[in-house]
Amino acid sequence: PGNLLFSIPAKAMMNVMTLKPHYPPETAEALTGIQLVCMHLFLWRPRRDSENSEDPLFGPYISTLPREFDGHPLTWVVQSKHQNTTCQDDHPLQWLPPSVLSALDRLHRRFTDDWYKVHSIMIQPPMSARTRERTADVNNVKAVMDFLWAWLNVNTRCIYYRLKSSKSDPDNFTLCPVLDFANHSSHTSNMHPGPTNADIWNSAPVPSIGEGLRFFARDDARIREDDEIMLTYGRHANKTLFVEYGFVDDPHEVRTLVCGEVDVRDILEESIYLDQRRSCAIKDRLAAEGYWGDCVLFATPDSAQVSWPLIAALRLHHLMGTATEIGNDIQLWRDVIAGRRERISDDNERSCKESILHVCEVVIGRAQRVLQMNTRQSLEQQYIRSLWAEELSVARALKESVHRGDAF
Repeated sequence: PGNLLFSIPAKAMMNVMTLKPHYPPETAEALTGIQLVCMHLFLWRPRRDSENSEDPLFGPYISTLPREFDGHPLTWVVQSKHQNTTCQDDHPLQWLPPSVLSALDRLHRRFTDDWYKVHSIMIQPPMSARTRERTADVNNVKAVMDFLWAWLNVNTRCIYYRLKSSKSDPDNFTLCPVLDFANHSSHTSNMHPGPTNADIWNSAPVPSIGEGLRFFARDDARIREDDEIMLTYGRHANKTLFVEYGFVDDPHEVRTLVCGEVDVRDILEESIYLDQRRSCAIKDRLAAEGYWGDCVLFATPDSAQVSWPLIAALRLHHLMGTATEIGNDIQLWRDVIAGRRERISDDNERSCKESILHVCEVVIGRAQRVLQMNTRQSLEQQYIRSLWAEELSVARALKESVHRGDAF
């Protein structure tokens, strides 16, 4: 327990600081760290599955990376959009919960934005002279799929690594050889990274590429010969694990406590915000007051709750009644949101809870229908069943919380 397992020197890791010296300054400055690393992988992807990367810097490491991401849901989305494929009724995308599809759409926008930016840089001097063979039209299917391979390698394998003076700088990440082989576990993680001097002193590292990473056995773990080294990607809902990494927590692992989240924006817009003028008025007011955000049901081992933007939206919705414009009593809502008043009224609070129960019933109903229909045993369909089962558990837990009279 607590022993050093392995260490990786800074120069062996791929990140914005180890790559910047090898690209023209104007190119490196025009791209984010994610975009720069993705571009490098794109340019040096092995040409065939049987070949290794020819990159003189990180070729051996790139050659160990996964050669495809056919099972990742983002691949399904990109293929459907760029290969003109129609999703049949049995395609996994047709079975995903709406909240997962919404998160997947946001992920696809991130990918597309990065691809358009990187492509625009590669077709201009000075990069155009170096990348002519690899770059094509921005909608060229092979180029898009090659960049998707690079992007998913970064998105699924990068870890936090302090490189900048601000600890929240988005360029504080790296790809790390050897660590790639450690799988995720929510419950049996037996390894953790040690803090660097940059972490300890809360400053940019010296030297600029950092001092490398060290990985230790957890204090409560006993690792024996032939044991698998596991780490946790964080306590994420299955929705996040599936969208970002392409898998869900193993349903066979011990998981007796309800955890997860459900984005219910689609239900609000379909069954509560039926009047478009009222809906726009509510959204505009929430945005103006700084409370427009995710409309989420979530459950933790301790409680089941709704997100603050959701309860704020419901309180405003029921305060307006049937009006299409917000009246002078908006101050009551502001006082509640600011904590100066406990509630708008008993009727308003009761109406909010009835709306929450309605949302829970919709989530429960559609989850039960899909779980009864989807009996396929492929790995993708097992993942999808886990996603629906998690939404079902969260909605049931929140419904029980409302009936108990828990405060929101």
